[in-house]
Amino acid sequence: MKKRRLLIRSIILTVMIVAIGYTFYSHFSEDRGLVDVGHEAPDFIIKDVNDEEIHLEDYEGQGVYLTFWATYCSYCRDKMEYLKANYDEYQDKGVEIIGVNVNESSVQVQRFIDRHNVPYPNPIDRDMLVGNAYGVTVLPHTLLIDEDGVVVERTIGGKTEADVLASLDKIVPN
Repeated sequence: MKKRRLLIRSIILTVMIVAIGYTFYSHFSEDRGLVDVGHEAPDFIIKDVNDEEIHLEDYEGQGVYLTFWATYCSYCRDKMEYLKANYDEYQDKGVEIIGVNVNESSVQVQRFIDRHNVPYPNPIDRDMLVGNAYGVTVLPHTLLIDEDGVVVERTIGGKTEADVLASLDKIVPN
């Protein structure tokens, strides 16, 4: 009887260890959701602070500068200033900028957008579903998507204004 109880407990313990190991592996695996250069950008629908939907598919035929940001990220704020200053010019050329906020409160994001007069769409990625699909782990995280929906560049970290303008130029539709 004791041997049978020991065997059952050992089996249960083994199953639990395997389940926990798999959970950690799938959660922290670097390949999880990584969208890289040459891949088609996964479609998404997320809402902004006004509860309006931003659907990536709606920008088909345009270049998309997709940047993930947060109000606490100083590099994100610097990049946002460069994007704001050039938004109208590049929108006229067929490039849309989408600044995806990484799960901050609507009030916090709206205050930030109002205070800094950010003209382009800034949906909030609730529960990091879009960020996880794109493999976002560090901010700022930017993907350049061409008019065919293909990722042409993926960058992480801060950029100078010249870098931002060069990136925007890469996705101007032909």
